[in-house]
Amino acid sequence: MLVRSAPRAVTAEAPPWGLALANRRFRWLLLTISGVPITLSYLWFGVLKPLLSSGPSDFVYVYLAGAKMLAAGADPYLCNLGQCGGHPHYRLFYPPFAFWLMQPLAGLDQSLTSGIALIAANLFLVAFIWLMLRALRITDRQVAVTVALGTISFAPALTEIQNRNLQSAVLMVSALVLLAYLQGDRWWGGVGLGIALAIKLIQAPLLLLAAWGRRFRFVAAAVVVWTVLWLIGAPQYLVEYLLRVAPSEARGDSEVINGAPFGTINRIFHPESLYDSGLGGGPVVLGLAVLFAIAVLAWSWWALRSPRTDRSGRGLEVAVAVAASSLVVPLIYAGQFMLLLLPMIVLFDFGLRTRSRSLVIAVIASWLLLGPSYLAFTNALAAGFGTQLMFQLWANSPLAGVIVLWLASVHAVKLHGNQTVTAPEQRSIAVPPRP
Repeated sequence: MLVRSAPRAVTAEAPPWGLALANRRFRWLLLTISGVPITLSYLWFGVLKPLLSSGPSDFVYVYLAGAKMLAAGADPYLCNLGQCGGHPHYRLFYPPFAFWLMQPLAGLDQSLTSGIALIAANLFLVAFIWLMLRALRITDRQVAVTVALGTISFAPALTEIQNRNLQSAVLMVSALVLLAYLQGDRWWGGVGLGIALAIKLIQAPLLLLAAWGRRFRFVAAAVVVWTVLWLIGAPQYLVEYLLRVAPSEARGDSEVINGAPFGTINRIFHPESLYDSGLGGGPVVLGLAVLFAIAVLAWSWWALRSPRTDRSGRGLEVAVAVAASSLVVPLIYAGQFMLLLLPMIVLFDFGLRTRSRSLVIAVIASWLLLGPSYLAFTNALAAGFGTQLMFQLWANSPLAGVIVLWLASVHAVKLHGNQTVTAPEQRSIAVPPRP
């Protein structure tokens, strides 16, 4: 007669990522196999190729174009009306401070200033990675390498680096703001946020978060710095920006590449807008986008409720605010998703420390939807390789990625109250294998 043996007692918790990833040497092998081509690719596409190329970039067609108009005593926003003094340009919708800041470079050699801007953008990205590792106290080398590789291989980040866009500076400042927010009410974090807001308003939800979190010195410093920079940076055009340029952006945009909820809703009601910018729009599309933004803000506020006192909880608060910010604005270009690296890294770190596979998988899914998936869509659309239905669905992959990231951040806040976080020295991609 066969007798079933008694089950062995479980002596250790099962590795959450599988036995293979529980082996540290195997993880180093994976990081090496993936890290070498990623690093070489970034050095070519993010440094050498754009340095040797004289093609158009945001730095030349936006910042320098606006700076040259200021240097000539002209209104930079006339460029949007086709009157830009012969300077090649894209649409100028930044605050006048951004153009005033670049004014000293307007008369220099364009190739030289573009090279300097490229180096600066790369340094901003490196500084962002360092600040994030320091803010989250990530000491495990494998996690640090994973964060670095995920950052430099993120398609929106590479796009902004190639364009020498000031978005890279705003990204670095957002990491500084996170570091300050985690430490409490720090005025220097407010200074950084004030500089970021003077350049671009997309980080405004962080100011609301700081006020909600009772960081009063932080908020005061941000408002003062923001106000002073706007008052000294071509203030004669500030009223025009506030009354004409900013409201026109707030009404939403029918650009083909608009990745905001407004763009998706507009493509649902006006499918033809996928192929021709400027089509569609209207009060119904704008109204639905506003209702969606209100719902996101209300759900985020309900999830956060009251401020948290521990560093981990504070980091999740910032992640919710940054992720939600991309869902409440009417216009987002692909490169602006670069700012979502902050909540991705925060959630990735939290997911590893709490052994939450769902959070880590959500971050990976968001990274894929915002990066490789959308990049493949733009290439397929340009080549005409695909069907109309496929394009209509595929065009919304970045919005899907943002929603996944935002829902993951809200879910992480819920997990925060009832999960145990491991010590900093135990943060790793996988726990040690079973004995």
